[in-house]
Amino acid sequence: MSIYFFTGIFFTLSLNAFFSQLANDLVAGILSIVGGVISSVVVAWCKYRWSKHRREK
Repeated sequence: MSIYFFTGIFFTLSLNAFFSQLANDLVAGILSIVGGVISSVVVAWCKYRWSKHRREK
């Protein structure tokens, strides 16, 4: 589970760096947090699908 957390952190930091140049700090913070959550969910879903696929074989 910690790998998803770290993936979300790195994605959040990259979004924050990008959006801080384009928008004010509040909007950039909210978008980066949402992006980090979304990326963590996507990685967890991919891992679930991968492990489900491997169990079926």
